[in-house]
Formats: sequence, C-alpha cells, structure tokens
Amino acid sequence: MYFIKIACILVLVLLLSPRSQAQSNAPDTLLIHKWLLSIREKLDNNEPDSADWYLKKTSEKLNTALPGQKLKYLEYKGTWLYSRSQYREALETYQQALPLSLQLKNNTTSANIYNNMSIQYRCLGQLELATEYMIKALKILETQKDSAGLRRSYNNLSSVFLDLLDKKNSLFYAEKSYAIAVILKDSLQLAKSLVNLANAEVLYERYDTAAKHLLQVAAIASQLKNNSLLLHAYVNLGDIYNRSRQDQMGLSYYKKAAAILQANPDPDFDIYTNYGLANSYSNLGDPRTAKKYYDLAIASAKDLMPKNDLKEVYMLGASIEEKLHHPEAALALWKKYSQLNDSIVNGSTQKIIHEAEIKYQTSLKEKALVEQQLQISNNKVQLQKKDRFILLASVIIIALISVCLIIYLIYRNKNKLIALNLLKAQIHPHFLFNTLNNLYALSLRKSDKSSEVVLELSHILRYILYECNTPTVNLEKEIQMIQRYISLEKIRYQNQLEINMDIDGDLSAFNVAPLLILPLVENSFKHGISKLMEDGWINISAKAKNNEFTFKISNNKLPDNDSKAISSAFGNIGLLNIRKRLHFLYPNRHQLKIISEDEVFMVIMKIKLQ
Repeated sequence: MYFIKIACILVLVLLLSPRSQAQSNAPDTLLIHKWLLSIREKLDNNEPDSADWYLKKTSEKLNTALPGQKLKYLEYKGTWLYSRSQYREALETYQQALPLSLQLKNNTTSANIYNNMSIQYRCLGQLELATEYMIKALKILETQKDSAGLRRSYNNLSSVFLDLLDKKNSLFYAEKSYAIAVILKDSLQLAKSLVNLANAEVLYERYDTAAKHLLQVAAIASQLKNNSLLLHAYVNLGDIYNRSRQDQMGLSYYKKAAAILQANPDPDFDIYTNYGLANSYSNLGDPRTAKKYYDLAIASAKDLMPKNDLKEVYMLGASIEEKLHHPEAALALWKKYSQLNDSIVNGSTQKIIHEAEIKYQTSLKEKALVEQQLQISNNKVQLQKKDRFILLASVIIIALISVCLIIYLIYRNKNKLIALNLLKAQIHPHFLFNTLNNLYALSLRKSDKSSEVVLELSHILRYILYECNTPTVNLEKEIQMIQRYISLEKIRYQNQLEINMDIDGDLSAFNVAPLLILPLVENSFKHGISKLMEDGWINISAKAKNNEFTFKISNNKLPDNDSKAISSAFGNIGLLNIRKRLHFLYPNRHQLKIISEDEVFMVIMKIKLQ
C-alpha cells in the first residue's frame, strides 16, 4: 500500500512538472516576443544601438524561447551584424539560423537566410558562394510567389555581376528587380532597385540615364525622410559625375553627403563619402587634399568595406601616391589591389558563376514551360466546363478534317509511289527480255560465252531484286551495274562494237534513284547499234561534280534511219519512263536532252543531287 502511494505521488509530480515549467516559461516567451518586435522596429528605423540593447536582453533568455523566436532572433542578430559591417560574424549567425529554418519548414525565412548569406559572401569577396546561395534563395521564392523577396534577390544577384563587371547580366537582373518594384508600388523597394539599375547602367556608360534614376531615388528619400537612402543617392551621383569627368559636380554631391553625416554619423557612408571626396580632389588636380580624405577612408575601409570595394580604394590610393611622387607607397598599394582583385575576380570564379546562372535560367525556362502546359490544360478544362458541346463539336470537326487530310496525303503519296514502282517495274521485264534474247542467240551458236552471260546476268538480277528496293542507291554501284550490262553486250557483239566509257568525280559520295541509267544504255544497244552490221560505237560519260551528276550517252546510227521513228522507239519504254520518273523524283532539279542527227543519236541527263 505504501509503495502504491509513492508511485501515485511520482506520477503526479511528472504530470505537473512540465505544466508548471510551461507556466513559468509563458511570461518569458511573451517578453521575448515583445523584444523581438522592438528589435525589428529599431533596425527598420536605423537605430543600431537600441537594437543591440534588445538583442542582448533576448539573448539572456534565449534558452526559454520558442523555436520560431530563436530563428527570428538569429535573423535580426545577423542583420544587426551586417549593419555594423561585421560580415563574417553575420555569416556565422545565418549559418546557425539556416538548419533551424529548414527544420521548421519555414520556406520564406529559409529563402531570406540564403539571400542574406549570399550578401555576406559577396562582401567577403567570395562571389562564387554568393551566387550559389542567391540562386538557392531564388528557387524557393519562385515556388512561394514572394514578389518582394524575388525583387531583393534579383537586386543582389545584379550586384554580384556588377562586381564581375558583367554589364549584360547585371543590367538584366537589375531590370527584373525594378519591374517587380513597379508592380509592388512600394516607394522604398522602388528606390533600392533604382540604385542598382543606375549602377548597372554606369557599366554601359549611360551616365545621364543613371543620374536621372538616382535623382528619383533622392526625391523618394526626401519624401520618406530616409537619410540612408538619400546618402545612397548622393554617393552614387558623385561617383557618376566623377566617371563622366564632371568632377566639380561630383565633389558637390559628396559634400552634400558629408553634411548629412555630420548630423547623422554612419561608419559605412563615412568611408564611401571620404573615398569619393578623395577621388574628386585627385581628379581636380589636388592630390594633397585627396590624400587627407583618402587616409580617413582607408583607416576604416580595411575592416568595414566589402572586398570588391576595398580594392578600388587601394587603386585610388596608388594613383594619389603617384601624383605625390611617392613611388614606393604607390607600388605597395598597387600590389594590394592586384592581390585582392585576383582573389575576387578570377577566370575560374567567373566561369563557375556564369555556369550556375545559366543552369538557373535553364531551370526557369523549363519551369515556365511546365507552367504553360499546366495552364493550357487548365484552360481546356475550363472550356469543357463552360461549353462541352462546342468543344466536342470542334474536336470532331478538327478530327474529321485531319483524317480527310491524312487520307488525301496517303492517297496522293500512295498513287505517286505506285506510279514510281510501275515505272521501275517496266524496266525489269524489259531488261530481262533483252538479255534472254542475247542468251538465246548465244545458245543457238553453242557459244562458250553462255555460262559467262548467265553469271553476269545473275549479278545484275541480284542487284535489281535486292539492292534496288530502297529510294536511292549509291551512284558508284549503279555505274558498276551498267558496266556489267555492257560486258554482257560485248559478249554478244564481240569485235564489231567499240564502247568508250569515261567516269569522272567521286561517285561513291552520292546517291541516286535506282535504274535511272539502265534504260538509256539499253536503248543505245537495241535501237542504235543492233541495226548496224559493223563499226558500231557507243560513247558513255558519267561525271559527278558540284553536287550535279551528268550522264551522257551517244551512238552512231544508219544515215537513212527515220529520226521520228527512232525517237518514237526510244520513247516507248526508255525515255518516256525516265521522263516520268525524273518528274516524280527530281522536280525542278533535272534536265533531259535528246539530240538526233543524221548519223548520231545522243541523250544527256543532268540531275542536281543533295
């Protein structure tokens, strides 16, 4: 019984302990929530010291904070560290926040952290990692349809390409950021995008356009009473006028920035303003005054300035030291500039960044294509819902038209193919009939050449039956078949026939419709030479040059032959067959010329080959 009482007490203690702990933690979480709101407000109002006080208070009770509150604390702390130009510490803070945001599946915050990590990497001169994390942020933001986040990420990606002096990509992403800002109708975001757009236009040396955009930024800053934004405008305007050799105008804007900083000090803008004043005085031929402002800038620039900007400070310092005739100091600064520049903007880094950007653009296009296809599918569904009958009728009509068109094309092509096959089929029996007649004549004479004729005939028949079933054959094989046929005829006519054959060009490089040449050769023997008792001759020329095949065949004939009868004889199966096949196979790409004189008959065929 005693043990049962002890067990019950222990259970009650276990049940009540978390509740009492939760109750004790409740005031802390409410207080942390209040402090986090204050941190956000102070950061937005550019009051870093006040934000720091609330950050320290929150840190003291962070072990009692909810996971979401810890995440916000780390975000705000990273933002504060960045505002103090503590880029490495800010990066470490965001690295702590990233796994927590991924664990909480807070995609918007994860994208923001990736974006902020990218900014720190850029400030540390690690552009390759800056691009990698910026693209990670963009991919999340696209799925979230977060326009404000996309605007910010495009702006930051534009800055990376600014550091690489890649004017095309810098302007491309700056314009995308600006386009989103216009849609959002948010003056502050519009001004931030305009600053980057102006910087990108400076790379193209569009100084007037860039200056107009920065004057817009100055007008927005005055309206919002935002000194930070106004300083951005004045410092960048000073830089533009210095680049365009209007140094006096540039100096005036840097002096305006200096006047604001006297009432509202800001370490970051102090550096850039002093750097700008030094640059202006140097360009105006006053290196001593320039050196005074340069020393003020370089004192803090080493610790606070982004690496890509710091190298420009070193370069200006080298130039000023040269003008002051301090070669050793100038050389030391040039070396610092070169080392820092090589570490940031090297060929390998540029290649990796551009490859990453290309992959990102490719994924965007693929995603856009998928979304377009989905949109098309959704539109089809909507059309079906609105009016199924019209959609069905349209589909049926389109299907009927398509079927009719397909049937017509098949019918037309089938008829064309049948006609071609019939024309080609006429050659087979005609050739075979002539050859068998020759073989019969030899067998009557009991000639020893009969077996040779049979062998050659088998080679030719094999070619006709098995190799001519394709649309085209190699031109060299076609000529070899003609040579076999001629050898058959030589056996028949023995020594009473002279045959000359000239082949020119690389015939193996071209294809031609099969059995186009054979009827021409057959007709020379049948209708020309066969009528001569002796001294018959045939001249054959086959040339392939400049994608044109020319076949020319001529033979002698009896002087008293009726040319009209001969032409008719040639046209029965030979030339008429070839004319039709050329019309089907080589429309507007052939010539067939017949020359019939008193003692000579000639056919010239030209074909444009592809």
